[in-house]
Amino acid sequence: MRRSLATMRRVRAVATSLMLNAMLSRAAIPADQPGNVNDGSCVVDAEASVPESSSPLALARGLDAPLAADAEGAEFEHAPFWEENGLLLRAAWEEWEQEHLARTGFPTSGGGGSHLGEDGDFIDPALSSALEDAFDDPSEETEAALKSLWTDSDHESGRPLPRGVYAARLLTESGVSRIRGLLDAAASSGIPARRPNGMNRRGVIVDPNVDGAVSPKSLVELVEEQLIGRVVRPVGRMLFPDRIGCDDDSEYFGFTIRYDGDDDGGEVRGEEEGRANGKEPRDLELREHRDASIVTLNVNLNLPEEGYSGSEVYFRAYPSDEPTAMANGDGETHGGTVRFSPGMAIIHLGAHRHGSMPISDSGGEDSGGKRYNLVIWLFGRDGDVRISPYAKEDQMNVLERWRGCNHTEVFSFV
Repeated sequence: MRRSLATMRRVRAVATSLMLNAMLSRAAIPADQPGNVNDGSCVVDAEASVPESSSPLALARGLDAPLAADAEGAEFEHAPFWEENGLLLRAAWEEWEQEHLARTGFPTSGGGGSHLGEDGDFIDPALSSALEDAFDDPSEETEAALKSLWTDSDHESGRPLPRGVYAARLLTESGVSRIRGLLDAAASSGIPARRPNGMNRRGVIVDPNVDGAVSPKSLVELVEEQLIGRVVRPVGRMLFPDRIGCDDDSEYFGFTIRYDGDDDGGEVRGEEEGRANGKEPRDLELREHRDASIVTLNVNLNLPEEGYSGSEVYFRAYPSDEPTAMANGDGETHGGTVRFSPGMAIIHLGAHRHGSMPISDSGGEDSGGKRYNLVIWLFGRDGDVRISPYAKEDQMNVLERWRGCNHTEVFSFV
């Protein structure tokens, strides 16, 4: 029987506490110090406080983390390091978040003013209103109003988007700034972070259950509640009713990516060269691939002043069109490209082949020539990704798309 996510997290929390207590005891208390008790596995002094230098945060900052170097098939690059230090890193993020809140007052989860988006300045107001209407009264009419905001044409140029790719203004400028504020603060924490996936090297994983992920509670809850629960899951079901059924989108994997067009002396090749030169490899483009998801949301986190050129996302034929395209010899023909703007999001099937073109510096005075995005994959239990479409009679109805197949899912807008 599969345990609930909440149960698994409670079990993990207890295990983390026990293992960290043992770890910190070993690090903080000498075995020959008078008054200590040796239980056979570690030295324990219930009245002793752990020195600051041996706190999870201090220990995490002292780790010699490996550099991400490979640009393909690197899902398990340096996996032993991240698995060995996973519990320590989770505890370090918890300590860092409390320290950061005390120092800056930056809102975290729970309590007044912490629910990013509750004041209407996180998700685009028009989209937020349409989502609220659909949750409150699931119907063909409320879905039609919401679908009109997820267009199949480019917002700026008016050009058609690739078939099966939809775009919307998802985040306000304030919303982008608030996510970037959390991510930028986490990046300067000194806590090592694992590469986002097997192809991108620059970026982080946002998931409390992955060793080496960036897991402040405020960031995780923002992704899970505001973006997945409120946007990705119901909108994905609505836009792709023949592809997503009950439980096909029950789990997620979230990560950020960063493409860097700055010319800082050339690309670093491999971990050894990177350490020798004090540089990390840059990601300039992304090879063509499919996502390990049933549906993918990709939202741009650039601030208005952060310009760049290039880095368009290109798509091949829509998945159901692939057999015909291949038979006609044009399976490699581009289905079209997408250019991001700050706060803009696209949603597409994970099976839809795509990649990113090379990025280059725009040359603006305030430009770093970088593109920042947050990507969310949804898939079924244990990473299952359904391929076959559903017959019309087996598809979820409107109520199921917004309330779940047992009609018990409820999203509260406050």
